[in-house]
Amino acid sequence: MNNEIEVDFLEPGLAIVISSLENVEAELKNKKELTSLLDNLNEVEELEDLTKLLNKLNDIEKDLLKEIKSLNHKEEFEIISDLQIAIAMSNFLAPNEFLFEFTDSIEAKSKANEIIVNQENILEIFKEIIIKKVNEVYGESLSKFKNVYDNENEFIKVLKIAFEESNLNDLREASKLMINLLKIDRTINDEKKYEFLEILNKAESLINLIDIWSQYEMDFEEE
Repeated sequence: MNNEIEVDFLEPGLAIVISSLENVEAELKNKKELTSLLDNLNEVEELEDLTKLLNKLNDIEKDLLKEIKSLNHKEEFEIISDLQIAIAMSNFLAPNEFLFEFTDSIEAKSKANEIIVNQENILEIFKEIIIKKVNEVYGESLSKFKNVYDNENEFIKVLKIAFEESNLNDLREASKLMINLLKIDRTINDEKKYEFLEILNKAESLINLIDIWSQYEMDFEEE
């Protein structure tokens, strides 16, 4: 695939980054660096330029987080959540990440006539790949959460179910529930809470990606 097609193919992921950052921008008024980054993300067409912009986002993450916390905003949890989702998705859009491996494998199988690529079947393949990745995120974090919560804690019970869940609707509900449970938890400090939220938002960003991707028409035209 050429660079322009790859950026078009990953447009749903970019939409998540942009919409999440716009929510952050709405609270960080007069943050020119963030506004400039958003303007460029809205105009990007080439893969190389996209990669540079997403790297820039990672460079300013700590500064943005510091400013959000300095606001003492009543919705700080939600604002930080938006930032984390943007960062998580920007990382998933890196050229060495599984999304690019997915596109390359689909193209190779299509050229070898192993699969027929159309809107319906590519979305189903995509859902399967993403759900496995979400399960993987939960599975890798299970021991970390168990260091804080015991097995009878509702959060752990939901996490164990989500770890093996293959139904998208149930997975979506589990993700929302765990984020809400974390938000109202008063037994851990903010540092630990946002550390856990970052993990949950990796999965949440991927679940959102399926929902947005289903709205886009896939373009797998050969060069």
